[in-house]
Amino acid sequence: LKVIPMNDNGTLNMNEFQNLLSEKTKLVFVNHVSNALGTVNPVKEIIEKAHAIGAAVLLDGAQAAPHIKADVQELDVDFYTVSAHKMCGPTGVGILYGKEEWLKKLP
Repeated sequence: LKVIPMNDNGTLNMNEFQNLLSEKTKLVFVNHVSNALGTVNPVKEIIEKAHAIGAAVLLDGAQAAPHIKADVQELDVDFYTVSAHKMCGPTGVGILYGKEEWLKKLP
C-alpha cells in the first residue's frame, strides 16, 4: 500500500504520485472529492497515468456524487463507487460501477 502525499494546501502531490507508480502497480484507489478537505482530486490525470502503466483505477465517488455529474465513460475509470446515503438514500445501499471487461475477469 502506497499513499499519495499531499501538498500543504491539501491537494495531492502529483509529482510524487507519478514516482509511486511502477509495473508492480495493479490498482489505484482514490476519492473523487475529499470529504475532509473538500478538494476535488485530478482524477482524469490520475486515471491516465495509472492506465499508462497498466493499472486499474477505482474511484470513491461517495462525496462527489451529490455535487458532480461523474461521466464514467468520459473519465475512462475502471470502477466507481457511490454510497446512497450521501444522496438522501437509505443507509447500507450503494453502487459499484465496473467496466464490463473487468467484471468478467473478477470472480
